[in-house]
Amino acid sequence: MNHAPTFCRVWAPATVANLNVGFDALGCALKAPGEFMEFRRVSQPGVHLVNGPNTELPLEVEANVAGKAAASLLHALGNPFGVEVTVTKSILPGSGIGSSAASAVAAVVGIDALAQAGMRRDELLPFALDGEAVASGARHTDNVAPALMGGMTLIDPQGKVCPLPVPTSWHLVVLHPQVVIKTAASRAVLPSQVPLSDAVNQAAWLGRFVHDVHSGNELEAMYALEDLLVGAHRGALMPHWDACQTAAKEAGARAGGISGSGPSSFWVCRSAEEASLVGRALQGVMSAQGMDHHLHVTAISSQGAHVVSQSH
Repeated sequence: MNHAPTFCRVWAPATVANLNVGFDALGCALKAPGEFMEFRRVSQPGVHLVNGPNTELPLEVEANVAGKAAASLLHALGNPFGVEVTVTKSILPGSGIGSSAASAVAAVVGIDALAQAGMRRDELLPFALDGEAVASGARHTDNVAPALMGGMTLIDPQGKVCPLPVPTSWHLVVLHPQVVIKTAASRAVLPSQVPLSDAVNQAAWLGRFVHDVHSGNELEAMYALEDLLVGAHRGALMPHWDACQTAAKEAGARAGGISGSGPSSFWVCRSAEEASLVGRALQGVMSAQGMDHHLHVTAISSQGAHVVSQSH
């Protein structure tokens, strides 16, 4: 007899959104960092939240990203059981690398596993977005889709998720200065209107990027990562941004930009050696300025959130 699991542990990836050319539309999952969430069936109905080590999140379900996403999916399944969800945050909120998206997708993957519902990732997406909306106030898909589905995704204006080929030769460096930039503040600096020429050129760069990744022109795709609409306005919010750009490019980064709404930045390199040099250069800038930071030398993960262990 196939008994349903009573416990499971889920891993979810950090993500980089926008990727310069695709504001609010393009994102990718990272191999690191990532975080874990644990789920345990309990006799009491509903979702019961527990904070893991070094985690201080609201324990009210409606005010918690993971809690809301889990409760939304449980409700759709007919509330077949109660669940204790232990949330341990290692992708810090306000980091610009998809902290809330990781929580939202881990929650729905865990509930689906305990329920043995066997739902497709596109079927889980709306429930994850219910959770994401708790954090951002809107159902933004650019982090949630790659965190759930893995790889690189493009979201059209109607919300359809289009998976893109993953540039496997890319090596990414992600720099996370230990400051918080709220999404609302980062959006507030953006203009409500842009010159037509900038909009046309940005659309052309996005088209070029999508063509290059589909054609396997992974180096050319790096050079298509132009940011004509957002970076110039958000750069002032980023710690020591000009120095970081100069250091990364002099060390060999082929492209780079602001991850999501910041303060994290991402840098694209052609080799592990190049990425190591870029990482050291960025660490040098941060250290010279006395800025606490985390650095991740990583790549795009073809796998999104998934169960890493379970028991019956």
